[in-house]
Amino acid sequence: MGTRRKSKILSIASPCASESGIVFVAVLALVAVLALVGTVSVVTTSTDIKISTNYKTSVQALYAAQAGIEEARARLSGHSSAATYAGDPAPNPDGSWTAYILVSNTWQASDDPHYNAHYKNYIPTYNPVNHTNTVMVTNSLQGCISYWVKIRHKREYDAEQAGHSATSLHYYDNDGSTATHTAGEPGNIVYYGYGDPLSPITAVQFTSGSPPPTYKPVEIITAYGYSGNSMNKIEIEVIHYPGPPIVAPLYSKGNVNINGAGRFYGTDPCLAPSLPPIYTQSPYTVITSGSSYTYDGNPPSPQTGPTNIDILGYINAMKDDATITITSDQTNGTYGNSNNYVICYSDTSNPYNVDGLRLNGVTGYGILLVNGDLDLGGGFTWNGLILATGNIKMSGGGGNPVNINGAVLSGNDSMTETTSGGSVTLQYNSCEIENALINQPLKIIKWKEIY
Repeated sequence: MGTRRKSKILSIASPCASESGIVFVAVLALVAVLALVGTVSVVTTSTDIKISTNYKTSVQALYAAQAGIEEARARLSGHSSAATYAGDPAPNPDGSWTAYILVSNTWQASDDPHYNAHYKNYIPTYNPVNHTNTVMVTNSLQGCISYWVKIRHKREYDAEQAGHSATSLHYYDNDGSTATHTAGEPGNIVYYGYGDPLSPITAVQFTSGSPPPTYKPVEIITAYGYSGNSMNKIEIEVIHYPGPPIVAPLYSKGNVNINGAGRFYGTDPCLAPSLPPIYTQSPYTVITSGSSYTYDGNPPSPQTGPTNIDILGYINAMKDDATITITSDQTNGTYGNSNNYVICYSDTSNPYNVDGLRLNGVTGYGILLVNGDLDLGGGFTWNGLILATGNIKMSGGGGNPVNINGAVLSGNDSMTETTSGGSVTLQYNSCEIENALINQPLKIIKWKEIY
């Protein structure tokens, strides 16, 4: 009996003795799972870090390219005499002109996959000033952002590569040839301005057999930005803002009353094509009192026609770039100078001025934008453009004439009139108009991120 009891006890204890092995196996399995989870976590974390790093450097490269774009835009505006100017320095645009902006002195021509040794390939410097430099040197205004930029004039071939054809016009072809072009023979420069004779008040891209005297080329800016192992390329097309179309030194949407010694000259001292002295939108016309007025131009007499210029639209397009806001009548003030053309804006409804804005004895250089009526008193002199949505009254005399070199656009309607009384001289001057517009920021008309 003792033997049977011992056997029974052993038979009960035997399964318990085997559990230690099961626990050991379970522990090993748990360790393996934890190791696998840890490995996956490490790999995932490492991958996430790499992805995050790559994304970060990619974004930084994009921002670097954008910084290059903005530097090029800034350095393309202003006069070619400016130290930091990076545009075409030729008196007439050169189709083979190119320029580079470089942040690093390690840049080589081979870094540009589209480098063409037959182009100018200037590297314009500002210290010392040399707009036609071709020696490799750092010439960026930045010092801590990695990019390089190439600037060139848009050519007909570029437009054709973008889809221009006889049935899909990207520009008005006014150079006498509709042939297609190649990279080696890219055709004429594409300009931006009022170059379509069938739509003379609509700004378009166009070509011309001879360089237009008052319009500038469309510019193509390509920027390469770098960060770590990432690179980003952006290409944009920009235009120099042409301002409103100028059809006469004085344009009016209503009648023009001349009751004093008015002189209106449409012949340009800067040799642009002459304009008629006055243009009124039909059915309005010029009304004169007496005979003390003088006209010249082509034709040498006031004209009436259907041209309807959106003066308010142009004021709204430029007012955000105004450097001076005029909120009340001014006497004997000076705005800008011959080296600094400004943009002045006045809204006569804010604060409200029942008689509009009066400027007496004021001298200015640039663009004067007035939303409302404008009264120009004796001694007023302006060089550039004047636009007003309402009536413009000009009244010189007593040894204090009104003198305007450039052009005036009055947006009055049938209820108001542009009035010239006393001694007034209005001279069309394309150079002063260009000076007034030249500091306008270049407008982007096409943008693409290539990679």
